[in-house]
Amino acid sequence: NRMRLNLVLLASASIAACNQAPVTQEPDGPIRTDERNVTANGDVTLDSDASDSTPAENKVRQAGDLPEPGAGPRFVGKWAADMKSCTSSAWQFTETSLTTPAGSSCSFNRVTEVPGGYDIQATCTAEGPPAGDTLKLRFAESAKALLFESNVIADTGLIFCGREV
Repeated sequence: NRMRLNLVLLASASIAACNQAPVTQEPDGPIRTDERNVTANGDVTLDSDASDSTPAENKVRQAGDLPEPGAGPRFVGKWAADMKSCTSSAWQFTETSLTTPAGSSCSFNRVTEVPGGYDIQATCTAEGPPAGDTLKLRFAESAKALLFESNVIADTGLIFCGREV
């Protein structure tokens, strides 16, 4: 099971890397990709657009990046097996629930932050009646992925699509 999860994670990271926009250097400016600036020393910053009314905590550096730890649970948002699936078949995590594109759903009873992620006591419905489950969410920082483990829903590796709910 771990081997399969690692293979899915590796494949997702490879696909995400292939789907990134080309990097270009602006004259006397930062390296630019999509919605972020990468400075000469490698720091990543968001474009600063004063007319953008999106709260800073909801901004995403780039689809495929992991959300930064913040005030709320880091897992909240849309996640998918690959970038293409972000638009058509994303998993939706809120602070209190999960819905998957396959129709499975979970209601969270207790969320516990643990080293590397979260353990969530939940009641989940997949292909049967509701059942108690412990969801294990772990962030794979270097692969920019979320590892999802469950007894009711199939284990998988997911990439971050964004916070729009």
